[in-house]
Formats: sequence, C-alpha cells, structure tokens
Amino acid sequence: MRNWIHYNELNEVMNCKSSVKNNIVPGMGATMYVGSDRYPMVVTEVISPKKVKVAHLMDSHIDKLILKDGTHILPEEYLKEYKNFTKDEFGFCSYYAADVYTLRKNGRWMKAGEGLWGTGSIHIGYVDEYRDPSF
Repeated sequence: MRNWIHYNELNEVMNCKSSVKNNIVPGMGATMYVGSDRYPMVVTEVISPKKVKVAHLMDSHIDKLILKDGTHILPEEYLKEYKNFTKDEFGFCSYYAADVYTLRKNGRWMKAGEGLWGTGSIHIGYVDEYRDPSF
C-alpha cells in the first residue's frame, strides 16, 4: 500500500469529491484521468449502483452533450451508437467499446480488476478533455 500520492494524481484526487456516485443513468458524461491528461467518456449502461459500463466519447458527440443541473448528458439517440462496439473473441475491441468500472471504497471509479490507486480512473457527471502538451 502506498503512503504517498504522485503530483499528477493530485488534480484527480481533488476532483474525486465532485464525481457523481448516486443516481447514475446511461448517457451521463464522465472524464478519465491518466496522469495529467483527461479524456471524455460516457456511461453506456448502469449494471448496479456501484458498477457501470463506460466508453470513450466520440469526437462527433462532444458538441451534442447537454448540461443539465451541472451534469453532462448525452441524448439517447447518440448513446445507441455505442452498443455497436464490442470486444472480439480475442479480447480486442474498438476504442469506443465500453468497459466495466466499479466504485471503490476510496471514492474512485476504477476499471474492474484494477487497484485502488491505479491510473485511468473516471469521474462521472462532467466531461473534460485536456492533453498535456509537455510530453
């Protein structure tokens, strides 16, 4: 178990409190944190209150998001397109295929099978996109 946090994770940890953890619905926007980069995501399915499927948001859908009560929502007619992306028999998938994320005891939504403090957590409710130009 780690006793410290890397400075790249600081922004993510600070925003963790603002992530939606209750009343999640398909179409809610999300942001994946990878180091200092942020990737736009969308909830495609709610499996249980602590387990959801999330996919990368298509570039053509970013301007389709609706901000409602401080939460980004992708209308259902666009959300249907994500059902077409799946993994093949070898485990390979389209970039837009949904992965299962679970809510952990530390308040982070992590990809199923990953540790509590790994990279690639998501925060549900708001879509943010940023690529650090220093790399």
